Amino acid sequence: MEQYVLQALAKDEGSIQHLIMIYKPRLLAKAFTYVKNKQDAEDIVQETFIKAFSALAQLKELKYFSTWLHKILIRESFYMLKKQERMKILEVEMLEQFQLLSQENSEDYSALHNAVASLKKDYQMAIVLHYFYDFKVVEIAEMLDKPTNTIKMHLHRARKALRGKLEQTMQQSLQPKDVKRMLKEQLFELAQQYANAPTYYELELENYLEDGISSFMWKGQSKDEGVFIRLDNNGRLEDFAKTPTRDGSPITEEKKLAIAQQLLREQYPEAIAYYTLVEQQKKELSTGFKYEQVVDGLPLDGYYCRIEVTDSGEIIQFTYTGYMENPPTMPKELYPPEHILHALYKGEWSLSAESFNEQYDSVSESGIYAIYESELLRQAYDAVTGKLLFDNDDEPKRSYVPFPKVEALSKKDTIEEIMGISDEWERYEEESMDEEFDELNWRPKSWQDDEGKSYEHYMRRKFEHRMKAKVDKQTKQLNSFISFAKSEGEAKLSEEECLQIAIQFIQTYYSEFASYLYIEMRDEEDTEENRAFFRFVVQKDGYFVGNEFFHMNISKKTGAILMFSSPNIAIEEIEKFEPKTIKPIKELLPLKNLKVHVEWDKVYGETEQDGDEMRLIYRIQTTDGAFVKGIHAENGEVIYSVF
Repeated sequence: MEQYVLQALAKDEGSIQHLIMIYKPRLLAKAFTYVKNKQDAEDIVQETFIKAFSALAQLKELKYFSTWLHKILIRESFYMLKKQERMKILEVEMLEQFQLLSQENSEDYSALHNAVASLKKDYQMAIVLHYFYDFKVVEIAEMLDKPTNTIKMHLHRARKALRGKLEQTMQQSLQPKDVKRMLKEQLFELAQQYANAPTYYELELENYLEDGISSFMWKGQSKDEGVFIRLDNNGRLEDFAKTPTRDGSPITEEKKLAIAQQLLREQYPEAIAYYTLVEQQKKELSTGFKYEQVVDGLPLDGYYCRIEVTDSGEIIQFTYTGYMENPPTMPKELYPPEHILHALYKGEWSLSAESFNEQYDSVSESGIYAIYESELLRQAYDAVTGKLLFDNDDEPKRSYVPFPKVEALSKKDTIEEIMGISDEWERYEEESMDEEFDELNWRPKSWQDDEGKSYEHYMRRKFEHRMKAKVDKQTKQLNSFISFAKSEGEAKLSEEECLQIAIQFIQTYYSEFASYLYIEMRDEEDTEENRAFFRFVVQKDGYFVGNEFFHMNISKKTGAILMFSSPNIAIEEIEKFEPKTIKPIKELLPLKNLKVHVEWDKVYGETEQDGDEMRLIYRIQTTDGAFVKGIHAENGEVIYSVF
């Protein structure tokens, strides 16, 4: 049957007629049980088919075509009876069918079905429509002609009542979350099937949101072992990543592609018609495939699917972000792109310094470089009008004062003493993937794991009442730390007193930087009641080095350092920086390796109810599409991102 649905997606008239012939008798019989009138039933079925085939691309999975039809039929029946003020007929019929459904289910769920059947009729309808027919709260409210808040109240009270009924039946105490868990147990079972994790993996995260989205994570014995899964409210994969667990003989690239396509077709068959395979990248032990929604040769921003398949044929990564059912069309006329470059060359340029890494940037050696920058390089432009899309006038102009000379304090011997960690805290191990830094963690000795698996519990285990630090593996120097411990009391220290604490800390432990630092001044509206924030930026010979600074957060209650981070560059790189021959920007123009690229850009609605839109924009990038970071002020080379 699925092949007929797939062909109907392609507007094949024969397949559409075949599906109507197969399902019409069943739908007529079902509609008649709802409305008790033959003519009304025929009208409902006709409207059901019209809406079903006009929105067939929205079908979640081909195998659920029959369920989807019946869901549309139920909605149309509600609307028909609402007009005729005979809704009670449908409500009674649906609840009777639910009782029949409970008899067909396994004994594992019989207690739940019996408990639902014992609820008040209003509560039954809310539970049945929401959890068993998968209608949203807003849809139920519209169908039952009741306020949304009333439906939410019915669901809340129904879950509470279910808890009591199930406690009596199962002879054990149940919390509200247990009732929800029973209703969503099938999601968890589905996630287990997708994960296919080894038996020694332990469940670390099991989280259910009100909108039906659920997340699960299993961890193995080593830091490299794990599975993460996020399912949508229909149990379909949205995000999936796992460590390879299966060995086997290598398969061909064609077979890998077939495996990837099969998964996409199983999960989101409606997306197949919108997606194009744009990338097939062979890695060391796997191949990555990327599908995008392409319009006029350009991918739509934010709509794609990534799948990675190992050489032995195991799927280890899947990410799906959807598609636009009504994609944009290419404008008839575009603004001449050469005018964008002309404006760039005629515009203002500023001379500054930036630190670059040869691993990530197009430089021969890591270090600090003098560069020219232009706001127009970072801009996006309306591809139809050529107008700037981002307003930079609101950027505050920062002022700086030299770092003062102060006396250093006596150095503490241990990291715990430096961070102010008392004997009431203990060090514990946590897995880290960082190759450059050792990550250290502390928590109160009185801490106890509540063993919850929700996202809230997971984040509490990671961060609540924790202190974390990073230490350079080579130099053994403290790179950064942060405290998530709560401090009691009222603010007693002023901004100036907190500033002195920060300055003395840097002078004590990082004195080699002091002569190169400036204090970034903050406006009064930037201050907070209980904390003080400071940035000490790196400067040499009049050049402020972009994104290189000390950042500190001081508690006004206790004077404790709540957060500290140091520059990414070593002091040797600052000392080495001596630009030799800075050329005027006019001598370096026009620039080589620059091009105006056109692309679709996603414009997000201000609220969840607002629909997202697409606009066509220009960006200035390298000819290969890399992000431009600046222009080498000595030779005019374009420095760009290579990672």
